[in-house]
Amino acid sequence: MEESNKNKKKNNKRGHGSGSRLLRMKVRKLQILIPGGRRCNHPDLLLSKTVDYIVHLKLKIRFFKALSDMYSL
Repeated sequence: MEESNKNKKKNNKRGHGSGSRLLRMKVRKLQILIPGGRRCNHPDLLLSKTVDYIVHLKLKIRFFKALSDMYSL
């Protein structure tokens, strides 16, 4: 039983590196996905731009769905 717990701890750490490195990689990926994200040097600004972009995408979906519904009469 004790050996099982040790293996679980090892598996949790394997392949993830340090937490800060993983966070930096995720921030870099987010900067690539969000328009203008590469210019954001502060995480709070990047998150704000991310929220704005999500809202923008949701509005686009609504618009195109309404347009599609209108033409499928």
